[in-house]
Amino acid sequence: MESQTRTSSSSGSGRAAETRRATTLMRRLLVGLKGRLDDELREQNVTSAQLRFLQEVKEHPGSSGAQMARAIYITPQSAQALMARAVERGWVERGTDPDNHRLVTVRLTPEGELLLAYADGVLARLSAEVWAGVSVAALRGMNAVIERGLQNLKD
Repeated sequence: MESQTRTSSSSGSGRAAETRRATTLMRRLLVGLKGRLDDELREQNVTSAQLRFLQEVKEHPGSSGAQMARAIYITPQSAQALMARAVERGWVERGTDPDNHRLVTVRLTPEGELLLAYADGVLARLSAEVWAGVSVAALRGMNAVIERGLQNLKD
């Protein structure tokens, strides 16, 4: 009985160590990829945060600043600052919601579309570098594990 308890306990601590390691590795990968992306986009004078904002505008044109903030996990004030800079740069244009004229909405301009297309190319190249030598089967397995973790966060 004592050996079963010891085995359970040691496998539990092994699991805890591996989950910490997985979390740390995911964080390092994301931070490293974000850093490389920011380095590559610096000459375009755009940050990954601005790209997240532009991508959200593309996927949900006509969204309000508050909706954008919720979607990309930033404060409404930060969303307003990103929106102002994007308007200033000519990447988006402001409008008003047809149902509620007090709501300010944003849509991508052709210049914003071009910037996103360029950034998508950069990200595709960086992703290919990061995952070089990893099989499609291994990527599918990793994706399944990450999706399960995300589902567990929702529950």
